[in-house]
Amino acid sequence: MGQEQQGCRWPDRRHARSQRLASSAILLTVIGCASRRATTLAPAVQPSSSPACWIEPFDHLDPAQWREVVLGGHTLYDAVLLDGQPCLRARSHASVSILIHAFKGEATHCRWLSWQWRVDQAVHGEVLDQKSGSDSAARLYVYFEAPGLPWQKRSVDYVWSTTLPVGTVVTSPVSPMSKLLIAESGTNAAGQWRTVQRNVEEDYRRCFGQQAPPIAAIGIMSDTDNTRSDTLAYFRDIRLSRSATSSTPSHTE
Repeated sequence: MGQEQQGCRWPDRRHARSQRLASSAILLTVIGCASRRATTLAPAVQPSSSPACWIEPFDHLDPAQWREVVLGGHTLYDAVLLDGQPCLRARSHASVSILIHAFKGEATHCRWLSWQWRVDQAVHGEVLDQKSGSDSAARLYVYFEAPGLPWQKRSVDYVWSTTLPVGTVVTSPVSPMSKLLIAESGTNAAGQWRTVQRNVEEDYRRCFGQQAPPIAAIGIMSDTDNTRSDTLAYFRDIRLSRSATSSTPSHTE
């Protein structure tokens, strides 16, 4: 197991309301508000000569950029050094909260999403298509713009599953507006960094049968509120790009 060094810990911002929020409506309302301010929240888009539209190295965790929404207990997110490399650590103890970063960009333009993640402690009792077991140690969301109310936005939720094979698509038991797409599977790679690259435009079309609208936000979540599990996961080097990286595995099932 890698050696951690403490970095910038996420501030403890416990909400006054202790009850579970109505996850879809409240969460996506926040995204709707954030996307309208994306020009100030999101870092500058890379120059057109660069293949990268947006990069998050997690050398620190900026609460002005990554907004936390607590849905049912506080998952602890903090920036750390693992084996000398910066990353985001996510520790969930029977909890669920999500980090959201507003981003405005065309899915037809910034279509390639890549990242690295590792799961050191996975969920026990995962059943992703049932509310009672719809937990995962590591998820990466892409939210898309849509007409209508803010909570009517659709999302593709890239999940590290312990049971389902890579490429499986499941409708979220929490919201029909969210599709779970399995991007990594099993526990054999526990404690190992895994690199994923996805074509967001193609994944949206596969999940919803339509052309992808503009991207509204990126989300990261580790959740164990249903299974009452303890999990530990890490994320690093998340990027949206105009072109694929040849050295990165590409899954477009």
